[in-house]
Amino acid sequence: MAILLAILCTLSIGAGEHLAAGATKSTRSHEITSGMLASGALLTGALALAWRGDPTTHDLVFGALAGVANGVGILLLYLAYSRGSLRSAAPTAGVVMSAVPVLWNLTVGSVPGLLVWVGIGLGLTAIGFTSYQPDGGEDDQFAANLAIVAGVVFGILLILLGEIGSDAGGSPLFVQRTVGLVVAVSVTRLTGPRILPATWADRRASFIVGLFATGAVILFVLAIQAGGSLAVVSVMGSQYPAVAVLLGVMLHRQPLRWWQGVGLAMASLAVALIAIG
Repeated sequence: MAILLAILCTLSIGAGEHLAAGATKSTRSHEITSGMLASGALLTGALALAWRGDPTTHDLVFGALAGVANGVGILLLYLAYSRGSLRSAAPTAGVVMSAVPVLWNLTVGSVPGLLVWVGIGLGLTAIGFTSYQPDGGEDDQFAANLAIVAGVVFGILLILLGEIGSDAGGSPLFVQRTVGLVVAVSVTRLTGPRILPATWADRRASFIVGLFATGAVILFVLAIQAGGSLAVVSVMGSQYPAVAVLLGVMLHRQPLRWWQGVGLAMASLAVALIAIG
C-alpha cells in the first residue's frame, strides 16, 4: 500500500508541476505560489475537519516547520520555472530532493548501500545533462542554481513531514499549508503589487496546482504512515519530473533535446537505484 500511495503522490506532483510551469510564463511566479497555497489551505482545512486525530505539540510544530520549508521551496522552484525551463529545473530539484532524506538517514546511523551511492552519483550526473543549454545565458544558470536550492529545501520538507505521527489526523497538514501560505503571501506582497494573479485563467491554474500539490502531500504522509520508509517514499516521490516533462511533450509537443532525454532517464534510474538500495 505504501508503494501505491507513493506512486499516486508522484503522479499528483507531476501533474501539478506541469500546470505550474506553464502558468509561471504568463504571470509572476510568486502570485502562482500564493494562489496554489491558498487553495491548499482550504483543502487541508476541510481535511482537518473530516480527518480527526489526536495531534501532539510535536506534530503541530513539525507541521509548522514543514510549512516554512514548503513556502520557501515552492517560491524558489516556481521562480526557476519562470526564468528557465521545466525540463531542466524539475529534474535538478527532484534529484537533489531525493538525496537529502538519504543523507539525513546517514547522519542518524542508517548507512546507505552501494546502489544508493551509485544512484546519487548518477543523479548528480543527470543534473548536468538536463540543465545544459548550449545557447543558455545567465538566466538558465540562475534557474539551475535556484532549482538546486529548492531541491534541498524540499528534501528538508520531506524529513519534517516524516516526523508527523500516524494519529495526528489532518490538523498538522492544515498548519503546514497555512504557514506556507503566510510565507508566500508575505514575499509576494513585498515584491509586487498583487498577491494573486490578475486574470481569472491564471488564478484558476494556480488553484488547480494547489489541489494537486496538496493531494501529493496528503498521499506522502499516508505512505509514511502505511509503513513506507522515509528514504524510499521520498525518492519515489522525486520521480515527478518525468511525469511533468512527459505531459508537456505529449500534450503540448514541447521540444526535448536528446541530452535532456538522456538526463531525464538517468534521473529516473538514479531515483530507482536509491529506492532499491
